Amino acid sequence: MNSTVDILITSYHQPEYLDQCLQSVAAQSWRDFKVYVVDDSPGNPVLPVIEKWRGLGLEIDFTQNEKNLGALRSLQDMYTRSSSEYVMWLNHDDVLYPNLLDRLVPQGLMVHPECSMSYALYNRLENGQRLHDTGVYRPDLPTGAHDVLPCLCVSNWIISSFAVVRRQACDEVGGIGRHVQRHLQSSPTAGGYIDLYLFMRLATRGKAWVVNEALGDYRIHSSNNTSVVGAESRRTGESIRTYDFVFDDHDIFGAIPRYLSKANSLGRLMTDLGIIQVLLHMLQSSELGKELRPQAKELLMAAHQALYPFIYDVAHLNRPAVFPEAHLQELRKLIQTL
Repeated sequence: MNSTVDILITSYHQPEYLDQCLQSVAAQSWRDFKVYVVDDSPGNPVLPVIEKWRGLGLEIDFTQNEKNLGALRSLQDMYTRSSSEYVMWLNHDDVLYPNLLDRLVPQGLMVHPECSMSYALYNRLENGQRLHDTGVYRPDLPTGAHDVLPCLCVSNWIISSFAVVRRQACDEVGGIGRHVQRHLQSSPTAGGYIDLYLFMRLATRGKAWVVNEALGDYRIHSSNNTSVVGAESRRTGESIRTYDFVFDDHDIFGAIPRYLSKANSLGRLMTDLGIIQVLLHMLQSSELGKELRPQAKELLMAAHQALYPFIYDVAHLNRPAVFPEAHLQELRKLIQTL
């Protein structure tokens, strides 16, 4: 019998983390899933962990790569071989809370066909300490179905380990292969953000079922992507690159998300002008303005939808709002005049 969810795990060394990850998978209260693991580590150090959890009854489709193919190619291979209606890409160093799948699938995607994906929030796990925040800019959305594409034009807060996607929607926007293709067009060390690009594409096919609770631990350590990108000072550059992909994807994205992403790059990432000011300059431009002015109200409404729920989710800072209310009020007044 086919499972409902395929859990795809890419692994590279760190068998102790994979052991904790699989323990959290085995502890799920909703168990209609199959696990795939692809390991890139030379010397096969994770095989004892795989055998341990197989012996404890966890069904695992395990592949040991003969050479390091990278997480993205390994993910694409697993995605091609799997077939369930819903798919999760789980990083081997992250941990799920026991009710995550239950909240995201039978209580989420299975009863909300308008949603192309579901996600939950998470806590950060750093140096053995659990920090009760995501540590990023994110929209503070109540549990429910939401159009998250405008917010994703500003920032990404969704972690693939705590998200489930509807396979049909993912296939409609090119699946994992679309990002692999983009990645190969870039340098080996700079290919844009996998998760942001994927979630933005999925958001064009439906809403997201949002669970406004932490249902997992996102581990931060010296060798994971967050730390590596930050240490190499590539975080902003990779965000700009990813939004450039979005702006170039006329076949998937309409004008509103494309230009909102461009305003975010110019106003927040490349300068300190601010997103709203850049949008106003774009609308007043002697060149671009002619094209954008017929869509001015829709574009500014999308900007307001994107900006008003954002907080800086750091617990000791009391999760402050990101965009000043005065600026948002001025934006609302402007929209009313159009």
